[in-house]
Amino acid sequence: MNQENQTRSLSFNGKYVRAHLVERVSNYAAWGVVTNLSNEPMKVDGDVPGIVPPWKSTTLRGGRIARAELVSVVDIPDPTNLGGVVFDGWDWFGNHLAEFPHTTPLYISKHDIVGQTTINPWRFSNDPEPRNETVDYDIKLNLWWAPARTDGVIHNMHHFLEIHTQIYGFGRIQIFADQAGTELYREISTAPGDTHDPIVKVMGARHYIYPWHRGWTDEDCIWMAIELHPRSS
Repeated sequence: MNQENQTRSLSFNGKYVRAHLVERVSNYAAWGVVTNLSNEPMKVDGDVPGIVPPWKSTTLRGGRIARAELVSVVDIPDPTNLGGVVFDGWDWFGNHLAEFPHTTPLYISKHDIVGQTTINPWRFSNDPEPRNETVDYDIKLNLWWAPARTDGVIHNMHHFLEIHTQIYGFGRIQIFADQAGTELYREISTAPGDTHDPIVKVMGARHYIYPWHRGWTDEDCIWMAIELHPRSS
């Protein structure tokens, strides 16, 4: 029988960020930003019990998760010198992308594959005319850090489904009609504890189109990328 509340540290757990994964969650007290990494609702205890929908998040301060399949719990215990995360096993993103601007202070943690899931990508992306087809995915997590007023660079290339959970600080996802960034037409606010809806158009079971978009930090920010990578068929 699988044991409840199986817990392990995530690969980006460290001095400045506390991060762990919990599987088969039952009556579990959590402190931090809790993200529901499953297709089933997460149930939260309280005088009025709460529900966190699939692939969404909330902030708990000692609150108890009554039931969930798989969650991440990420907390910043002390934001003093929080930029020190870049010395805690993180890497400047330009080391991963040669054309990334050398003046942009965007840093990435290690990745962690935390499980697998099966999703209808059309329903996941809120397509108004979803197809009846599912895909198996690896669930991959990592954190990003950038100081206030960082331009995360406009891009539109992802070969996976992606959403983000804000962990610390306020920012925005800005969506453009052009790569130059002259035609901004939408902004999604990012606040600690929130996970935004997908901004992807699903063209095929493994074919995704993203608009031109970038992350923008109004304050020093840490956020978690949730990447769903199609598994080999």
